Order: sequence, then C-alpha cells, then structure tokens
Amino acid sequence: MSSVGKATRSVASPGVEQPSIMKEINIGIDVLIECLNEETSGRNVTVSNQPMRILNEIMTVYSNWCVESNPSTTLKFRASAGVDKAFRLVTNEAFSAPYRLEWVNVGVQALKLQQYWSSLGGAEDVERRISLQPPYNNIPRGTWLKSLRAFTSREINPASESPSRTIMAMSPNKEVKWLTPASAAFRVLQTLVKSKRVRAFYNKKKPKRTTLDERDFNMCLHAFASNSNMVGAHRVIALQERTRHAPPLSPVTYSILLNAYGRAHDAENVEMSVLHAKRNAVVPDIVMANTLVDAYVNCGQMDKAQDVFHSLNSMAWTKSGDVEFWPRMQPNSRTFNTLLKGFAELGDVKEAMKLSREAKLQGLWDEITTNTLVKTAVTAGEFVLAEDILTNYTVSSRKARHMDHPNVEAYTELLDGYAKYGQLDNALRVMQVMQKRNVEPNEYTYTCIVGALARNNKIRQARKMIEYAAESSPSRSVLTPTYNAFVSGLLSEDSRDETAGQSSHSIAVLDALNVLREMQELGIRPNVVTVALIVDGLGKCNPPRCDEARELVNRLEHSTLTQQHGQDLPNNWGISLKNNKIAAALIQAYGRANDAESALKLFERIPSPDLVTLNSILDALCRCNKLKRALHLFKDYSLFEKWNQLNTPSGEVVIKPDVVTYTTLISSLLQLRSKAASQNAVRLYSDMKSVWILNSVISGGFIDDEIARFVEEVLADGSLLEWETGLFEKRRKAVRDILVGSWNDAATSPEDKLFAKKGWNTIDSGFRLWGGGIQQDDTRQEKVIDEFLLSKGWNEVESGFRIL
Repeated sequence: MSSVGKATRSVASPGVEQPSIMKEINIGIDVLIECLNEETSGRNVTVSNQPMRILNEIMTVYSNWCVESNPSTTLKFRASAGVDKAFRLVTNEAFSAPYRLEWVNVGVQALKLQQYWSSLGGAEDVERRISLQPPYNNIPRGTWLKSLRAFTSREINPASESPSRTIMAMSPNKEVKWLTPASAAFRVLQTLVKSKRVRAFYNKKKPKRTTLDERDFNMCLHAFASNSNMVGAHRVIALQERTRHAPPLSPVTYSILLNAYGRAHDAENVEMSVLHAKRNAVVPDIVMANTLVDAYVNCGQMDKAQDVFHSLNSMAWTKSGDVEFWPRMQPNSRTFNTLLKGFAELGDVKEAMKLSREAKLQGLWDEITTNTLVKTAVTAGEFVLAEDILTNYTVSSRKARHMDHPNVEAYTELLDGYAKYGQLDNALRVMQVMQKRNVEPNEYTYTCIVGALARNNKIRQARKMIEYAAESSPSRSVLTPTYNAFVSGLLSEDSRDETAGQSSHSIAVLDALNVLREMQELGIRPNVVTVALIVDGLGKCNPPRCDEARELVNRLEHSTLTQQHGQDLPNNWGISLKNNKIAAALIQAYGRANDAESALKLFERIPSPDLVTLNSILDALCRCNKLKRALHLFKDYSLFEKWNQLNTPSGEVVIKPDVVTYTTLISSLLQLRSKAASQNAVRLYSDMKSVWILNSVISGGFIDDEIARFVEEVLADGSLLEWETGLFEKRRKAVRDILVGSWNDAATSPEDKLFAKKGWNTIDSGFRLWGGGIQQDDTRQEKVIDEFLLSKGWNEVESGFRIL
C-alpha cells in the first residue's frame, strides 16, 4: 500500500472563510495520517481499530459542532469536505493493492460509517439527525470502483472460496452481517447501477457519466464464476440486461460463463450459453471461440470442439433466421493447443500429430504444442515418439534465472510416465538428458522422481534428490509437494517388503512421522495432503492407530493457527478434522477399527460433506456391519429424487452419488444373502442403470447408431422394472423423440420433471436470466477488445501439466 504521508492539510483556498471546527479536523487528519503510516509500515502486523476510532472521533466532533454552532450551509459544506478527506485517506489505503482482507474490511467500515452515521447511533446526545453536507454524505464513484476491484481481486476472492474470507455488509444498522467477497461486489455493482449514494462531480464541459463500464460487470461475474457460484453469476447477467444504461452482453461475458461451465463439465449449460449468445446477436471473437473449444474439451465432447475449430475457417450459419454466428476468423496457437489438449487426454496420437502438423504449416507451433504433444504420446504409452518430439522441438532456454524452461513440463511428463510404468532407469535417464540440454528441473520434476524413488524403496536416492531440490529452489515453501510425494512413496504398497508384512508398514509409518518432524524443523509447512497421507497410514496399521491420528491432526491445527496469528495468510492449509480430505482418511481408519460411532460423529462434524467423505462413511458403516444406518445415510444425502430436483431446500447438503457409492452398498447387501437384501440391491442397481443412465442419455447431444442401439437395450431392460403408472412411457417417448430428431418438443415438454433445467430461468431476484430475448433492432457489431480479459488471465488455457 502506498504511503499517505504526502497528504496536505489544506481543504480550502487561502482567504476563504474557514469553519471554526477546521483546526480540530486537521489535527484529526494529521493523527490519522500518522496512524495509517504506522499500520502500513509492517506488513505482518494485525490491523488495529485505530483508524476507525479516529474517524468516529472526527464525526463526533463534526456532529457536536453542527448542533452547538448551527453553521450556515456554506460552512457545513467546507467542514464536510475536511471530514470527507479523512474518510478518503482510509478507503484509499484500504482498497489499494496489494489487497489484505483485514484492510478491506476496515475500508468497508469507513464506507458504512460515512453513509449511515445517524442510523448507526453516532452523536446519540444530538436531538436531530446529523450527517455530512451533500454531496459528502455519499461515496465518490471512484471509491466504489476501488472497492469493487478489491472485492473481486484474487487475494480477496480466491479461486476456491473459503468460508473465513468474508466481507462486512454495508447495511444501515448496528447488526454486523458478513458476505462472501463476490456477494459484496454484487452489492457495490447494484449501488453503481442505481446511482444512489454515489457522488459524481461534473460540469457542463464534462457531462455526468451514466454508462457503466463492461469491466465492472465482468469483474463481478468472474468473481462468482471462479467459485462455481453460477446462481450469483446469473444474477449479475440479469442485472446487466435489465439496466438501461448498462453495456450489452459481449463475448467477454460469454467467455466467462463458458469457462466456468467447462470447468464444471456441465455440457448442458455450455450449450445453453451458446444458444443465448446467438439469441442476443453476440458477435464472437477468437477468445470466445477458444473458450468454447476448451469447454467442449473439458466436457469430453471432442466432436463439437472440432466442429467449432473447423467453423472458424468457414462461414457457419445458424438454422434459425440465417444469423451469422461464427464470423470468419483465423485460429491462433491457443486454438490449436486447446484442441490438442483434448487429444492428449484421450491419448489420440494420430489426430494429435495431424493437428500439430497443420499448426506447424501455419507457423503456430510453440512450446505449448511441444508440451501437449509429448503428453499425448506419454498417455498412449509411446515413449519413443515422446523422446523424438523433445529431441526435435525443445525450445532453446531464454528464460531468466529461477524461471522455468518452456519445455520443462514436457520432460516432467515423460519422466513421470516412465516412473508410472515402472521404468525407473529411464526416468533417471530423462533427468540426465535435461541436464545436457540445460533444462532445469522444477519442483514438479523433483516431486515425480522423488515419489518414484520412494515407491521403489530407494530411500537414500530419494533423500539425495530432495537435497538437490532444496538447493535449486528459491524458497522452501515450494518443497511441500516434494515431501508429500516422499511420504506417499514411503507409505505405498509398492515400497513394502512383502516378507515383512505389517511390520514393514509400521516402519514406513514411523519414517513418515519422522519426515513430518523434519519438515517442521526446516520451516516447510505440511498441508492437507501431507496430513491426510499420514492419517491414512496410521489407519492402515494393525490395529489402526486412530487416537494417535486424531491427536496429530489436533496438534497440527493448533500449531498452524498459532503461526497464522496476526497475519492475513490465505486459509488454504485447512489442517483440521473438519477438512474433507483429512476427515475421509480418519473415517476410513475408524471403519477398519470397527468403530462406527466415532466415524459417524466425525462425519457429522464436517460442515460440507462431499462425495469422498460420503463414500468413506458408507464404506466404514458397511465394514462395521451397520448396513441399515448406511442406507439411511444414503437416503438422507444421495437419494436420486433429491440431487436431481430443481430446488434443494436451503441449507440441505445433497451429494450426487457415483459408481463407488452404489457398488459399496450393493456389494454389502448381496453379502447378506437374504431375499430382502437382494431386492434392495436390485432396486439400487435399477436406480443406477435405468434412471441415471436414461437421464444422462436424454441430456446428451448427438446420437449415433451405436448409442441408439444401446439406448434401445436400456429401454428394453427398463421395461422390466417397476415404474409409476405412465412414467416409463413418458421417458421412452422422450428418448425416442431424440433419436428421430424431435429434441425441441421433448425438451420443452412440461409433463416430465426430468427436463426441468437447473435454475437458468428462475433467478431468485425474479429477473429472467436472459432478459427480453432477441433484440431485432440491435445492430451492435463492434468487436469487444479483450484487454481486460487478458489482464485477468481469462484468456489463459491450462495446458494440463500439473503433477500434484
């Protein structure tokens, strides 16, 4: 944060009559400047309540002066300007980068105090309501925008939102309420839209600004989308569409939506976003095209991704109204690499090589192409091809010191592939090749090789490699994943001596605990993965060491909180029994120890159980012969009717089951060898086979002959099951309508709840998500410049090379 020491005291021109209170206000400003300089000089010092105490004192002095002196409007105006200056000192400091959550909340308190001084109980001995003279009773537009940028920044609104990262609500009452950063940003956006309590100075030469900037909406939209809060994202879009002077929805808007739905593998809403972009006459740009390709790739729909790719070189027309949607655009290197990423996930070497040759002909082959192509070859197990690619296409090192070589990810991918195939000698040889080609290994490279050495019981070599990693790493903090790989290798079944049996595992657990102690002594913080690995190792001992595991977590939680005291550190360590990963490991341990009650108590402590923790508790209960309780728990959290319904009751946690969930319950039921248990098993299987599969098929897109035959077989099986009267016929008709092309009629049928969408048209504010539909007179054809998108990193497409 910038220093405030340069602020000047004067608030009025020389010779102009000054209010008698100005001396006290200026003294308060001087004290405030000194206080802010002290607060910001030490970055690790907790923000005190001093700035707000000084602002309260200044406001109290102002209120008493207004009552006692009954000043003229002019004098009150000048005094208010001085008070406003004090507020701006605090808010400018609080909403300046680098952002800190504590400072941002101080800024919010200052905004609240300036807006709602009277209603907050200020100057309680004053008989009449006192506030700053207009326009100083309102907040400058620039300050609102600064707060918006702070709330939506990565520091305050991280990609994985933590419940502890909350912003104080700016409500006109004494009750303190807290919001997520994205929700706080949305309230600021609403304030800017309504222009209430927003101060904007203007004159005849410079008219008042009424048009909102597209970036303001997109910052808020991205804040929700980055945390997968799509209901909040829909509210932003609804607000933008219903605001007359707001900018139109643009390719940037849809790029953010497509990116979010692609990450969530939500193919249905990816299609819905494209459909509404067409209806709103949006002219796509290359960024939106690349984002859509990436979304299709993430959803596993490579055919559609290729269709978009090929459409960029030709005129593509929609079927309704001959509205041109994909203008002729030249694919760039990102387009090629994004599609190539999809082939890499499939290990489709033939298509990947074909696409890369086309990229080379167009001069678009870059280091990401090399990295992705190597990953494709490794996924397919064609290591010789991967080595040939690296031999011919390793980019010369041009990075600054301590920066990764452009192709280090490709070498790491190859090394990791060899290690996973049990070819440790070849993995070590790749390390030597990297040294010859001046490719410096990074923490991910060391993580892969250390894990491979530990799994092969080469402990001494693994420790030597950790020493090399420590010497080459600029910070010890990056070594946590490397140590995690070491611990994982120590505890893996591959590293055990089969002749030693359980004693070998006990020794491995002891070694893992020693590694944890070593990490703490070196100042390398263990994280959730470290602790979950060790808890799992303790749980696999015979007998399971559950109490020891629990005490370990509690001790590490306490030490972590002590280290973070007085610091605004990101809460991403999460070492606690409430953490899903750690809880799942301990629940499994309780299951092995035949302690169902402890497992249930721990599960009930988890604030937001997920699929892994649910599967863990179901498995633990089944191990402990508590199958009835497992079925009740399944009914409470994962019954199909619950997770498939449109509106889930507020506060109720509903988890969509997977094949592990069903397999755990079905196998336990069949082991009972009773008629009732067998009937229950058949019902669960029927749920998975008919309702679940049919729902997936109906939600799909293109149906080929093979899938059509499969669907008919499922329908034949489904006809033998018990259905409610008429329900099976409706579902069979819906599926067959798809096969003959009657998608629109089936999808809009009000009779079958299976076709209810996921909240797209039922926004809680009452707005229709997509506004008034197509605007026929809209002639907007301007291509939105994506500089803001680029600055936020939304143009970036992950190459998929993350080891841990």
